[in-house]
Amino acid sequence: MFETRMRTLSSWWLRAMAESFKWQGLPINALFSQAHISLNDLSSQTARYPQASVSTLWKQAQAMLPDIHLGIYVGSNMNVRAIPVVGMAIIQSTQLLSAFRLILRYQKLMGDTHNVSLIDHGAEYELRFNFSDGERDMSLLSYEAPMAFCLKIARTVKGKNWHPSRICLQRKEHLAEINEHFNCPVEYGSKTHSLFFCEQTDAQPFIAGQIKVATQSNVSHVLRILLEEHLTLGECGCKDMAKALNMSEKTLQRRLAKEGTNFSQELANLRQQRSTTLLVETDLSLTEIAFLCGYSEVSAFYHAFNRWHGMSPKIYRQQIKMHE
Repeated sequence: MFETRMRTLSSWWLRAMAESFKWQGLPINALFSQAHISLNDLSSQTARYPQASVSTLWKQAQAMLPDIHLGIYVGSNMNVRAIPVVGMAIIQSTQLLSAFRLILRYQKLMGDTHNVSLIDHGAEYELRFNFSDGERDMSLLSYEAPMAFCLKIARTVKGKNWHPSRICLQRKEHLAEINEHFNCPVEYGSKTHSLFFCEQTDAQPFIAGQIKVATQSNVSHVLRILLEEHLTLGECGCKDMAKALNMSEKTLQRRLAKEGTNFSQELANLRQQRSTTLLVETDLSLTEIAFLCGYSEVSAFYHAFNRWHGMSPKIYRQQIKMHE
């Protein structure tokens, strides 16, 4: 007999739910207690809560507000900037695909119940939400709130009038609130929860023009532009950048050598500059700063920072604040 692994959600997601419930005047102390979720523990960054308890919370809260779709309300009122680690990077994105790929890459930070996949269908992309694996009785709001949140992300990146090309819901009953909020064709009673969209790569002509220039001169200048664009995506290796510049890795290194530099030096310079700026000018956590500098492991960021400054990023920040 196979044992089902318990799936959980992060305290960040539960805090957002609690805040939205409070705005609606719901008795959050009683609701969270009945769902066996401690409100006092929500301040912990590492706390996780069973999906089954969260589904119970959704159902009880929605029963108290039958005229409001709480999933849409919660998802559309979440703060994109506050998303763990990736929030700052998302609001700086110019392309929707980049923003969604950031969310998918780090979705486990919001809980291991999250299992969103991005599917390329050629003419359009599909975000498919597969949260219910291992759960027998999962609230539909547990799907629809993240879908509304992804819509919030898209409108943060592309503007408030953006809408999907279509969405699919397992919900059978038609709701005017859903139709109005997503502002696109809705397929009810579907086998999946999916959000379909088309990506307009309007920023590419500028980069393409710069790459054309790079084939003749100043390849290091264009490399810096590309590294800025790709750093937070985790796609900033020499091979990746050479491909973006339409040249081989060996050619890129040779061209950089003629300009008195190399790929590792350019990448390190950018990371050093960005990390010191973020440490001084923001209150972002060291984990967030490491991510924004293109590191997938905080330990790698610590080692690099020690090489640059002879001290840890934590001590560096403390010393800067002492002299302010």
